Amino acid sequence: MKTRLIWHARVFAVLCLVAGGRPALADQAMLEDSSMRVAFDRDSGALSRLENKTTHWVIERRPDLGVAFRLFAPLPGRRWNPVLGQKQHAAEVKKISDHEMFIQWRNLDSENGGVLPMTLTSVVTLTNGALTFNARLENNSALTVETLDYPYLGDLSAPTRDALMEMRVMTKNRPGNLKMDEIHPHFSNEKGYWGVFWPLKTREAQQSRFCLISATNEGLCVEAPVTPYQLQWTFEQHPGVISGINNLVPPGDEISGAPVHLEFRACHFIFAGPHSTTNITPVVLRSYRGDWHAGVARDKP
Repeated sequence: MKTRLIWHARVFAVLCLVAGGRPALADQAMLEDSSMRVAFDRDSGALSRLENKTTHWVIERRPDLGVAFRLFAPLPGRRWNPVLGQKQHAAEVKKISDHEMFIQWRNLDSENGGVLPMTLTSVVTLTNGALTFNARLENNSALTVETLDYPYLGDLSAPTRDALMEMRVMTKNRPGNLKMDEIHPHFSNEKGYWGVFWPLKTREAQQSRFCLISATNEGLCVEAPVTPYQLQWTFEQHPGVISGINNLVPPGDEISGAPVHLEFRACHFIFAGPHSTTNITPVVLRSYRGDWHAGVARDKP
């Protein structure tokens, strides 16, 4: 009897994990090739899983932390009017070919301005290990959309809990060299405690058309061609660090009931005026094996 109870307890625990740990596969739309496995949530359109199949690094690990996008459309007299992807429902998420995903959001619900007559459309392609995000914003409102964050990784995870992860970009002050900054397990805030909600780092894409997210012997290269507007690579650590002295990230998945996670997003300063259509600069994600030299050696768009 005792053995039977233990067995039933284990089965119950597994069922709970499957039910509550992450959305069922039926709720996910997937793209896959020999190098990468990608999933999108059918309800929100958020990138819910990103995996390097060759190294088994699950880059986007927890589907419940996935974020579809974010944009800012200031109101007259009140600038704080974001549209948060976590609160949107996708109008459509469907595969249009073996390597293409069509995602669309309509009538975006903003935090302080109500529902806005805007449509964000994205075609995501996965070809030979290159995941490309092509998006277009139709702004049929009377507001100006200043920024759009897309693509958005809501849970950029290190290969292992204690693995070193670094961000590397080119700078005009060090031509031919890459500037390195640690992003895990230490994360320093560069914006000042008075100006941000969470520790934040940004890098200008105008100075570096690519951003390497490097771990030991593997990494993720994020690339974009020349843009007609400002573009920033942005990292944000939630809910913070243990101490501003050592900048150590909390070691578990949660602290005081809040999820511990690192966000990465491409922030497009589009300044899309009222009743306009804006093509968003495509952003490409490629995984690689080896040190950062392997990431730099890849062809750039």
